[in-house]
Amino acid sequence: MIHPQTAFLIVGLLFVALPVTAWTILHNRHDRISVSIWCAGGLLYGLGFMLIGLRGTIPAWLAFTLANPITFAAYPFRAVALKRELGEHRGHALTALPWVLASLAYVVAYYGTPIEAPRLVVALSVNLVGSAWLGWLAWTLYRRKGYRSAAMLASTDGLFALALLVRLIAVLANWQEARAMAASLDFAIALVSSVLVALYGNLGYIGIALETTSDQELARTTELAREQERRLQTELRLQEQATSHSERERLLAQREEMLAVLAHEVRQPLNNASAALQSATEAMSAAQGDRLAAQTRLGRASAVLTQITSSLDNTLADAVLLGDTKPITRQDTDIDTFVNLVLAEIEPMQRDRVVRERATNTRTASMNAGLMRLALRNLLGNALAYSPADQPVVVRISDSDEPLALVIEVCDQGDGIPPELLPRLFTRGARAADGQQRHGHGLGLYIVQRIMAMHGGEVKLQQSAPRGLTMSLVIPQAFSE
Repeated sequence: MIHPQTAFLIVGLLFVALPVTAWTILHNRHDRISVSIWCAGGLLYGLGFMLIGLRGTIPAWLAFTLANPITFAAYPFRAVALKRELGEHRGHALTALPWVLASLAYVVAYYGTPIEAPRLVVALSVNLVGSAWLGWLAWTLYRRKGYRSAAMLASTDGLFALALLVRLIAVLANWQEARAMAASLDFAIALVSSVLVALYGNLGYIGIALETTSDQELARTTELAREQERRLQTELRLQEQATSHSERERLLAQREEMLAVLAHEVRQPLNNASAALQSATEAMSAAQGDRLAAQTRLGRASAVLTQITSSLDNTLADAVLLGDTKPITRQDTDIDTFVNLVLAEIEPMQRDRVVRERATNTRTASMNAGLMRLALRNLLGNALAYSPADQPVVVRISDSDEPLALVIEVCDQGDGIPPELLPRLFTRGARAADGQQRHGHGLGLYIVQRIMAMHGGEVKLQQSAPRGLTMSLVIPQAFSE
């Protein structure tokens, strides 16, 4: 059977060796301060046990009055380490006060009475309270974070506290005969439980440290993922802002282009109209024979003003009406009245060239009359401008069943569309390079195509041989709101 002092030496060596092992495993993986405090507590406990085991071979002040306070000091150290695992990093200095009081109580008990029972009661009580304290801290850590290693540490310290309680009761029951190194069952239970504390206590703390490190790494990974998500969201916002900025720049450039168009299309024609009106005024105030010349000049001024109105309508439609993303508003529109309104906007000298034909009995159609008026006027303006002055332009009204639609055809006797212009006919700025001076800025057919798209319809083109061009507006009548 192992002698009790030898058993104390073995347990002391375990308490020294296992904290060294814990330090070797954890010092580069976990909070070094917490690991150092825990290992220091284990080393103190082991050193105290070894000094107790050397009784009889070393001075009494080492084996008694120093050894026990050293073991007492182990509890505040390990308690501070567990508190740090719980996130409590301040107020640890107060843990030294119980150690001071316990040490003084042991010294008084040792030197104040010749029997061993009082100092045994003090030593066992301090170890009992210290173990219960560590068990409670470990259990709190388990409840907060769910670490199984903390539950194992709490169970081990709780078992040690229970064994010490049994030992304390035995000492109190045998007050006069109580001995520190008694060969009794309660002493053996306390000694075995101290071995379990040395083994599983340190293993439990290693597990706590590793689980804490794992949680911290998981938290860092989660935070990195969140940071990456925030960066991605920031990049997306920056891209949206860049896109918005580009869109604003495009709109500004478009508006500047509109201003340039207005300046080009309006300034010189207005000067011409002003000059024609001034000349007509002078002619009308002169002799009667100049009245015919005045009428000619007034007609020219009227034609110029009509051109200006058309240019302004197209420019404003491109800048405002066609940029609206809201669905268009349709109304049931009288077809003949609609055509009459369009013809009223044609130059008076050109109006007689327009021939109307009706191939349907339909009286009304669903459309946005304002936009469609602009589309038909642009087709008529082109037809009148690009066909011979002595040839008529036909506006033919018909309908179709597949699809259900109103069809408005504008037929002229011009030269048609040059082949090189066909691929870009309905783009902004498209104009024929035929060497003839034409009024406009290439917006007419572009606006026609946009208006038809807003109606869900289309504009069709058909060239005749050897001369002539027919452009058709197909306006659907079966549509979903």
